[in-house]
Amino acid sequence: MLFLFAACSQNSSNTVSSFGDFIKPNYLNLVSTMHCRLKPLNSLNSLEKFIPIFVKNFAASNIDDSEVYFYFPLSIDEKTNTSEFKLVLQHSTEASLDNMTQRLDGLEFSQIADCTQDQPSQNLARLKKDNFPQTETLLETMTCEYHENYNFATLNLVFEQLIDALSDVAMALEFQYLGAEFSDRTFQWITIFSSAEDRKSFLNHWRSLQVSNEMQALLTEQASCSASEVFRAYKVI
Repeated sequence: MLFLFAACSQNSSNTVSSFGDFIKPNYLNLVSTMHCRLKPLNSLNSLEKFIPIFVKNFAASNIDDSEVYFYFPLSIDEKTNTSEFKLVLQHSTEASLDNMTQRLDGLEFSQIADCTQDQPSQNLARLKKDNFPQTETLLETMTCEYHENYNFATLNLVFEQLIDALSDVAMALEFQYLGAEFSDRTFQWITIFSSAEDRKSFLNHWRSLQVSNEMQALLTEQASCSASEVFRAYKVI
């Protein structure tokens, strides 16, 4: 796998571009994100009271088995910031996003939090899928931009090697790739863990692998990424 990747990275830019024309992410869903902040007179208790009402209202009209999540950012000392959060919809049709927006408006969610919505929705591919029986998970996200002459086709070889190297990890672990229709230069990488403890165990295991430094070099050769952000995620639908 490493030899194949090295061979690809040494080809001309035209070859890499051609390679990228037919190797694309296997997008399965759309992801729409609203960035929210609680209004000054509201607290987490206000949001906790709202969520069951919203869930009942939205679930009655869920047209494509959409999933709804609340992401709360974690600080370095793993304290949860409850004044800011993301409301995330995973869906397959734009009609589902319209439906959620209408439900939020009808329930006057704007009285609880101020929100802005990312435009447009992103596309979601699961590069490594796992099952999480609990509704609460931990997410680590990075926003990245490809360097010139690199794209998903070349980086996917590294992703595959990463997944192979972690085949013996005895924990639930999922890798997600989010891309945008308007740009094939930027993407978001998401790693999902069952808990903060699992994330620590994963990082310790990863650092112990001999291949970790090689793969880190391959990743940084192809893309530049911002500092990672960690969220506590709650699936409500």
